[in-house]
Amino acid sequence: MARRIYLLDLAVLAELTRPAGNRQVLTRFRQHETVSAIAAATAYALVRGVETLPEGPRRTQLAAFAHELLGSGLPVLPFDREAAIWLAREMPRRERQGRPWTRTEGEQAAIAAVNEMVLVTRTPGLYAGASGVRTEDWFRP
Repeated sequence: MARRIYLLDLAVLAELTRPAGNRQVLTRFRQHETVSAIAAATAYALVRGVETLPEGPRRTQLAAFAHELLGSGLPVLPFDREAAIWLAREMPRRERQGRPWTRTEGEQAAIAAVNEMVLVTRTPGLYAGASGVRTEDWFRP
């Protein structure tokens, strides 16, 4: 199995569901799908988001996407002991700077850092200065 290099955030996954989505994001996903993964918190946010939508075509489309994505073999990485320790050390510094993360953002950053992965996000500035977190923005050329 190939080493996982990219950890995709929810904005990237959401872009893949848009009929007229960013072609660059779709192209990069196709190029790097075999070396990509998502965080368990991202999988939770995706499924939870679908479950909160009212019945209708959009919910049906997103539910099918989530089912296909999570059944495709794309790894879902856990928030484990090393990630918990990393986040416990990083979060107080972020809070002192007035730049705390949401739970999902923190878990994604921790998983990316401890697994030496690149966090693919539309908001790389959110992770600026975080110890060991490298980011890429596939929305920009």
